[in-house]
Amino acid sequence: MLTITDFQRGDNRYEDFVTERTLWGERLAHKISVSFAEKLGKTEETLATALPALNAKLAFIEENEAAVKQSAAYLHELAEDWLYELVENEDDTEVELEDGKMVSVDVSPECFMASLYPMALDFEFKESTEVCGASIELCCDPDYFAGHRIHIEINGANEIECNGI
Repeated sequence: MLTITDFQRGDNRYEDFVTERTLWGERLAHKISVSFAEKLGKTEETLATALPALNAKLAFIEENEAAVKQSAAYLHELAEDWLYELVENEDDTEVELEDGKMVSVDVSPECFMASLYPMALDFEFKESTEVCGASIELCCDPDYFAGHRIHIEINGANEIECNGI
């Protein structure tokens, strides 16, 4: 559970407050960010008022890792398409990625799902401090998408939608 003392001021116009944290047992490469609409204010008091909703959304995300990742399952075919673009010879069954890893051009749905890990997590409060949306960016290891991230949105009603890469 996050508390007010976990946060520091954000350093740009897109994040009012930031904190470091793990998600699904993985250390996020980017800090968790929280942003508020101008009408709500951007003070520590606003953050304190929003903490119950933020912690509830974070708990939902932690508890629903499988559902969040499953929303991106359809992208396994796109991963294969990207890999096939790297094939030099028709009989190649493996390709080398930008990071030097050799991977099979045939990516099973299970391998794709196992490759997903969280990179960034953002919370946004638009209308009130009682309801927030969240954005999660996932990456793959191996990096099937050459550094591109998978974008997943969770709205105020906890509906999960993958918006692709």
